[in-house]
Amino acid sequence: MNELAIICADDDPTVLSSLEMEIKNLVGNDYLIELAENGEDALEIYEELSEEGNEIVLFISDYLMPNMKGDELLKQIQERSPKTLKIMLTGQADLKAVGNAIKSANLFRYIAKPWQPEDFRLTLISALNSYHQDKELANFYADLEKKIEKRTQELQTKNQALIKLNQEKNEFLGIAAHDLKNPLSAIQGWAEMIIEDYDDIPKAEIIDVNRLILNSSRQMFELIKNLLDVNAIESGQINAELSCVDILPTVQTLVDSYSERAKTKNISLQLHRQNNPYYALVDKSALQQILDNLISNAVKYSPYAKHVNIRMRQFEKTVTCEIQDEGQGLSESDKKKLFGKFTRLTPKPTGKEHSTGLGLFIVKKLVEAMNGNVWCESELGKGTSFFVEFPAFLL
Repeated sequence: MNELAIICADDDPTVLSSLEMEIKNLVGNDYLIELAENGEDALEIYEELSEEGNEIVLFISDYLMPNMKGDELLKQIQERSPKTLKIMLTGQADLKAVGNAIKSANLFRYIAKPWQPEDFRLTLISALNSYHQDKELANFYADLEKKIEKRTQELQTKNQALIKLNQEKNEFLGIAAHDLKNPLSAIQGWAEMIIEDYDDIPKAEIIDVNRLILNSSRQMFELIKNLLDVNAIESGQINAELSCVDILPTVQTLVDSYSERAKTKNISLQLHRQNNPYYALVDKSALQQILDNLISNAVKYSPYAKHVNIRMRQFEKTVTCEIQDEGQGLSESDKKKLFGKFTRLTPKPTGKEHSTGLGLFIVKKLVEAMNGNVWCESELGKGTSFFVEFPAFLL
């Protein structure tokens, strides 16, 4: 029911009738008004109202009643409902009884009999206002406590995120410094060798050393470019500009380029496609970066004298490109770590090529920015296939 209630207890029916009338005149039908002629009945009424879900706002009791006096009754109400306000009517009560009620029942007021109607009215108004103000204040503090708890949880979550970011930053800097140190040391050493022994070094050897310097600088450039890409991704600076693009020319160009590079490992690249365009909604620059990374990895991790197959497929709503190698494949543990930052998998480049551990992380983020999908299918010892899927452009 959840109604507001006022209970009055007095052994004089005339007094009870007078209490009911004066309370009714003040509160109207906003409160249930229940009457009891003794303490036992009053407690029973209280229990019934409480079980029905009503809120006992005020309890008014005479002091002198048979079997149970008012101070004892109000003490028991205090034990059951500390928030209920208590008023005692004191026709014959002594100061000791009043003091006992104040101490044990947290008495709000006592009113001497016979009371003055205006005094009773003001006391009643004061009691009801006090109850509702306390209730509002309690609700306010309860709501504030919830908000503080929620805010504390949010701050703890953010703090944990900041700790994680700081750890990632330290790892990021450590790996970057480590990966840059080796090529920088190599470049420095070879450059010093050329300066110190230039007159004694054959021209062909100088060319070979310069080639090593070039490879090391390319390795550094790749790492720095990937670090900048990761920073852009995590800063929310990916702005994919989607347009209708036939992705076949990009794939064909990359296959031709990597076919030449793969010759040093006697690896052949084969493009499987139909004689039709493969229109998709993509960002052309991001498309180039994605496919370059996947085809490069296929060549990088393929053993000598193997094949890399690139297959184009056109579906009703998507365009898919599969890059399949004949490498050693991935374990279940490795597959769980794919697309993570600085991921170091069990397979190693077969020609001592460099890997930053960032390529697949960047690929996944770029594909997702274009509403695409990328996944891997692999079985240990049986090669690996990466699939990248883009929304088709429907003409």
